[in-house]
Amino acid sequence: MIFLLKYTMKAFTIILLIALLSAAPHRLHASILHFKSIANIKAILFQRPDTRPQVVVEIIGADLNHRANRFFDRWSRPDVYTLIHHGSVDRQTQVEGNTDEPRFLFKTKMPFDKTMGLRFVVKEADVLKGDSVIGRAFIDKGRIKEMMESEESALLSLGENIGIVKIRVTKPPAELKHTGCFTLNPKVKKLDAL
Repeated sequence: MIFLLKYTMKAFTIILLIALLSAAPHRLHASILHFKSIANIKAILFQRPDTRPQVVVEIIGADLNHRANRFFDRWSRPDVYTLIHHGSVDRQTQVEGNTDEPRFLFKTKMPFDKTMGLRFVVKEADVLKGDSVIGRAFIDKGRIKEMMESEESALLSLGENIGIVKIRVTKPPAELKHTGCFTLNPKVKKLDAL
């Protein structure tokens, strides 16, 4: 009798737990996230700033050949985004919809590994079939150093007759005192004085 009661209680507990979880799935998700944040307290308390060299990568845009890329979307132009890979770090631009000439104007700061190059993958975002690769471009470590010194943009081919992507690779600014149009310099004339 006790044996039967023990298994009946387990079954009742499991059924009750399933009923509670199905009634409030958002609460379960919130409690799991809360538990993960408590479990990650060690990483939060002892996390140190990244001291590796940094690089600023800017993706200005891409120009795709319509004829070569017309099969991604049947009745419209492709929805394009770009992935940046450097070592173990990945970044992604926003999706520019229904265009052969996306202008991302995307800029990001990444840790710079002097032994590795930068890889750019231009993809077409598709909800139904999954994302497809439109083209790839790569710059090696020597070219990265040249671009960082010259601070000029470069046009990279995505493949033969597929298109090009325009990028710029620079060093992060050393100081922000004299850059930009707004300064706290007392020698700047007020607007009323002009």
